[in-house]
Amino acid sequence: MLKLASKVCLLLFVALSSAYAQTTAVDSAKVKKQYNPWLTYSSFRVEKLFTKGSSLFAEYSTLLDFQGVNKITQGEYNSLNENYSSFLWLGYEQAFTEHWYGGISEKVNIVKEGYGSLFTRLNVAHRGHISKLFFYKEFAFEYLSYNKDNSGGARRPVEGRISPSIGLGYRWKFGKQSLYVGVNYRFFVNFGIQEKSVLYDKRKIDRTKLKAEISYHFLPHWNIGAYYLRDTQYYYTLATYNGSGGVITPDYKLNNISEGVGFVLTYLLFKDNSDKYVTDLPVR
Repeated sequence: MLKLASKVCLLLFVALSSAYAQTTAVDSAKVKKQYNPWLTYSSFRVEKLFTKGSSLFAEYSTLLDFQGVNKITQGEYNSLNENYSSFLWLGYEQAFTEHWYGGISEKVNIVKEGYGSLFTRLNVAHRGHISKLFFYKEFAFEYLSYNKDNSGGARRPVEGRISPSIGLGYRWKFGKQSLYVGVNYRFFVNFGIQEKSVLYDKRKIDRTKLKAEISYHFLPHWNIGAYYLRDTQYYYTLATYNGSGGVITPDYKLNNISEGVGFVLTYLLFKDNSDKYVTDLPVR
């Protein structure tokens, strides 16, 4: 128990230190925070859970308010590696043992303007317990492929990103019903695949997501959930100069923060082993 507790403390320390590092300048550039209007997410998910814990899922999600990205410049908008007005996500996760899982999924991001994208995701996860708490660890790699924008511009080069994640949760059972409460933190490191991307060479971490959720398994086939999400993109904006070479605006770091609430309705294609179902633990 002490060893597990020490591991948890270490992981939380690394996560918090990484987040703090994004607000601490590694050079003289000033850090600015920008808060976008709150967003509302809605999702419908269908999931099949197999006897030994493997699962197959499909999810459709949409943003009820997509005004957040209008607050940043067009250049920063184009640097967003995941912007969407809705998305479709299909995936499979294999249970290798009681605690170890591996998965593959495809996610299609649909946008009204700008770049649509297709994400291919591979992940390995460990699901354990600390006393009565769920303790979730995951490492994911994603291959990000972009479409041309609606104006006919050049296609954006493919990119990759890696994202470790940790989460804690607790479930109360009331007969055949259950209530789950959890919190999860994930950070992302982006990189160019075909060529080095200048978008990501100034910040050590490019994105973080913090998610707190509650879900209620109220019928054998139905689960409903709500969550709070804080999604932060980390940019580096170069200085601007006038005609004589004088600085108009110096270099600065921008932490572009979007907060919102989401609602998820899940239909489960099983009921005999529904007590094994745990809500979508990792924030993705």
